[in-house]
Amino acid sequence: MTDPVVEWRQVARTYPGPPAVHALEPTDLTIWPGDFAAVVGPSGSGKSTLLNVLGLLNQPTAGSYRLDGVATEQLTPAQRAGVRGRRIGFVFQSFHLLNHRTVLDNVALAGTYDKTPRATRLARAAEVIDLVGLTPRLGALPSTLSGGERQRVAIARALAARPTVLLCDEPTGNLDSARSQEIIALFETMHQAGFTIVMVTHDETLAARARRRLDVLDGVVRETERVRP
Repeated sequence: MTDPVVEWRQVARTYPGPPAVHALEPTDLTIWPGDFAAVVGPSGSGKSTLLNVLGLLNQPTAGSYRLDGVATEQLTPAQRAGVRGRRIGFVFQSFHLLNHRTVLDNVALAGTYDKTPRATRLARAAEVIDLVGLTPRLGALPSTLSGGERQRVAIARALAARPTVLLCDEPTGNLDSARSQEIIALFETMHQAGFTIVMVTHDETLAARARRRLDVLDGVVRETERVRP
């Protein structure tokens, strides 16, 4: 049987007060290889806390978290950073590209943490750039790209390190409707190719295309059952 990518058992996050803020109530969550989950909820509901805990950016204050079989609770900060760099890809609302570097160079930055040889990084970068449909723009600078193209570069960079799971925070938030549709179609293609994706979004169109929906309200996470045709 396939092992889960993410396994939470009563994971919670409380910020000290006074008064204490229970940003994430005790939560059981399992993400399987190839899952595509949308995390939806109003501002301040706990979505970002959930994503930050998933991404090892914040530690839970309670519960156990196994990522790709690795128990994360007792890891040192350096060990957490290492696991995060090898196993998690991040895509943010802002693209965070280096304007003076080409598309290829921006994507090839993935893998520098674990000292992957440059030739290997360039080969992986070219592969994922092709996956997101930007091979003709390999040598372009970010300033010459559309918003949708820049988000594709950011997605390619996240994929280049071959992460176990891709965590996305409002990936269509800075895009117009046409570019948003491009990115939605790309995520569907990635899901069909077997990538594991967890995405925070206010975009109901994007959430509707995910395989799973996790609604967050006041730190409580509930999964909405879906009826598929």
